[in-house]
Amino acid sequence: MFIVSVVGRPNVGKSCLFNRIIGRRVAVVDDVPGVTRDRHYHDTRWNGLGFTLVDTGGLDDTTKEAMAMEIAKQVRIACDESDVILFLVDATSGVTEPDLIIARRLRKLGREKVLLVINKAESKLALAESGAFVALGLGEGMLVSGLHGKGVGDLLDAICVRLKAVKSPIRKPLTADEGLRIAVVGRPNAGKSSLVNKLVHADRMIVSPAPGTTRDSIDTAVEYKGNTVILIDTAGLRKKANVTNDVEYHCNLRAIESIGRCDIAVLMIDSTQGIEEQDLKIVRQILSMHKGILVCFNKWDLRVKDHTTFDHLAAYNRKEYMELRNVPMVSASALTGQRVTRVIDDALTIKKRMGTQLPRDDFREHVREWIRVQPHPATDNLPVKIVKFDQCGERYPLFRFFAFNAKNARESYKRYLANKIYETYDFDGCPVVIEFKNLEKKRTRGAGLAAGEAQSGN
Repeated sequence: MFIVSVVGRPNVGKSCLFNRIIGRRVAVVDDVPGVTRDRHYHDTRWNGLGFTLVDTGGLDDTTKEAMAMEIAKQVRIACDESDVILFLVDATSGVTEPDLIIARRLRKLGREKVLLVINKAESKLALAESGAFVALGLGEGMLVSGLHGKGVGDLLDAICVRLKAVKSPIRKPLTADEGLRIAVVGRPNAGKSSLVNKLVHADRMIVSPAPGTTRDSIDTAVEYKGNTVILIDTAGLRKKANVTNDVEYHCNLRAIESIGRCDIAVLMIDSTQGIEEQDLKIVRQILSMHKGILVCFNKWDLRVKDHTTFDHLAAYNRKEYMELRNVPMVSASALTGQRVTRVIDDALTIKKRMGTQLPRDDFREHVREWIRVQPHPATDNLPVKIVKFDQCGERYPLFRFFAFNAKNARESYKRYLANKIYETYDFDGCPVVIEFKNLEKKRTRGAGLAAGEAQSGN
């Protein structure tokens, strides 16, 4: 796998072109400059040649703000590991001072490595102005429109020509379609990116004390004790009332989508603040999507504590919040690295539990006893009578109960059965799902004839 990076100043359409080449909307795109901050990797193919495409944040050397400097650091890393660099410029704005500064840097890396791409070239005026970009010293450039797809096929052909001239990839990234997918989720500024950086032993994500630093969901693959693990860093999930613009809305949406494609979701909690209602909403979201869950109390180095502090904290939260009664918990410090690998160890354990198939006879024996001790409550109309039950072969613990009048089954009784399963078997961190399926009562032949005679009489 070769690596191709897309670089340029803010708001020239890097993420738009990235999405166009990938073929779907992977990166968050907005008219506001500076939406992309971290490096975003995605594998793609063209004419039988595979490569990893990297979206980067906008380079802006006109400011010395901390965030701009962090983005520049991420872009430098991307350039150093790339086989081909796509230098994107905006055809509608002409050559700018930031473009000249970036071009000067890229020429030092070797002109054979850099491909000048003139984006937003869908208009006749842009075509007429494109010749000015020769001043960047990187050739005439290729005219494309990431928004409309114009010229993208020719661009990909040119990328393949450059890649075939490379003797061997500079670095082969670790990517995998199969592996344990861990989504790190939580409220803003809980330490999600810091945890991922510590686990991959690199500054993979930009970390800042300012909430909302991460704006996209970023996948990073690592090898851990012989297992391939894909860590998904996500944007902080805000309350709907606090989402004030389109960027924050799409960030929330991407974070929720990341939960949908993970195996285990790690809910990061700032241990100096504790659990709030927004955290419980995230827990309910994870369980409703039938994903494994682990709670990590981060910033443990800032807590005043003794050897019993964590045990008391875990016991209190399990007693206080029904959603957390069967959720494993761990304390860690992403800053110091204290117990961070416990997150992966526990996630691997939960993944194993998710696939546990219970012994059929043992399970049925226990359920018969639970139903005998606590039958389904009486209903005002038709009673619920459970006839048979079994575990289904799903990627999560799914138990199906077949009953007469199943539509009248109460949620409280489903919780009763789920709690009994949690008490009896080791499913901590797993979403135990109880389904009731309806059984129709078979009518006797005599009853059918009587009904037919009654109809004919009418």
